[in-house]
Amino acid sequence: MKLSLKRFVVACIAIYLGITCYTAYNLIQKKYVKTGAARDKLPDLRRIKIKDDDDWNPWGEEFVKEGPKLPVVKLGQHDLHRNVLLRETKDSSKTFNVEIWGKAAIGLYLWQHILDGPLESRMGGVWSYGSKQIDNIKFTFRTGSGVIPEKVPENTENLILILNGREPLKIQFAQSWLDSLAQFAFLKNVAVILLGNEQCNNDWVKKYMVKNGGPIKFVFLVYDSPEVDDWNFYQWPLGVATYRQFPKVNQDSLKINARRHYTCNFLATIYKNSSRQQLFHILEEKKDLKTSCLTKARYEWKPLETEETLNDYIGALQSSDFTLNPVGKNTECYRIYEAMSLGSIPIIEDNMTPGNCGNSNISHNAPLRLLKDHNAPVIYLDNWKDLPALLEKYKSLPYSEIVQKRRDMVDWYEKFLHKMRDKFVQTIQQRFFNL
Repeated sequence: MKLSLKRFVVACIAIYLGITCYTAYNLIQKKYVKTGAARDKLPDLRRIKIKDDDDWNPWGEEFVKEGPKLPVVKLGQHDLHRNVLLRETKDSSKTFNVEIWGKAAIGLYLWQHILDGPLESRMGGVWSYGSKQIDNIKFTFRTGSGVIPEKVPENTENLILILNGREPLKIQFAQSWLDSLAQFAFLKNVAVILLGNEQCNNDWVKKYMVKNGGPIKFVFLVYDSPEVDDWNFYQWPLGVATYRQFPKVNQDSLKINARRHYTCNFLATIYKNSSRQQLFHILEEKKDLKTSCLTKARYEWKPLETEETLNDYIGALQSSDFTLNPVGKNTECYRIYEAMSLGSIPIIEDNMTPGNCGNSNISHNAPLRLLKDHNAPVIYLDNWKDLPALLEKYKSLPYSEIVQKRRDMVDWYEKFLHKMRDKFVQTIQQRFFNL
């Protein structure tokens, strides 16, 4: 009897262990199958080739999602509006995530010069990434030719897209990016920083505005467009030529008090029958200007700089009290900002170029209304014939006054960058998050 009871207990234990092991096996198998099925939906990264480098992983650590992916729920317009308002009210004190995708070189001016953000370059610039928190917003910046709709975070909710709209081919590229935004199911807020057309022909972007049924809430727009109203369009500075590798200048490294070798400099592409040609002739004809000003002209525009030509250009600005800025295709040019960053006071031709640029309903200071509205300590000229008398006047000033003007220029530019940063962040806080 005792032996039979003992066998019965052993049999029960064996059955229990068998059931437990079988159940555990089924659970593990089910999880494995589910994980494998989910993994099968991801792109085969081994097939992604950019410049023949198979080791590059476009879904690296910077793309780790900050939480689980939420299911797509179709809501009516009223429900969507109500839910967004509730979320914004509840989360007013939390940190918001904003993606910045740079598809134009002015994105680097925003990220490195205005926001002072870090940037890690990969694959020689095919993909660059950085992040920075300002107030309650964490900005994540991505740029490079590797940034395409298929390789950016699909759960993006808040987006700043940086585009080039200067010419037809650039506009087509910009439109393809805006059209692609329809595939991002979680996208709630979109704004654009647009390098506008130099004649201010930017009507193509209007159909993408929210008021016309598009995704864009507002645009930061370069050049003096009459469309600027500080609601749909905000004016944005052209900045320095980051596409030619012009660097961010450390203001502390500038030798503000040192005497500069040249009174002025003029290094530019000369267009036939332009004010640039007129200025070049004035500098050549006036013997004292020819010796005191550094002049170098070329008659064919070149988009890229060699290291040598870039260093020569930076050296010219650093060695001159003034930098001459005749109009080109637009009154606003990169040279203005580059000179300011190096403490060379810009002398700017204050004439509107042909096209549709001009005053807007909120400002009548065109051209260069952004600089004028912020009281930039630059010098404006209507006619380059007045240049010799102007430079003669400044030569008669005590050197301490020249140094002070140089210092004022550098200080103003630094404060201007901070003002642009504050305007950018505050506009996003107000327009994206109702803060």
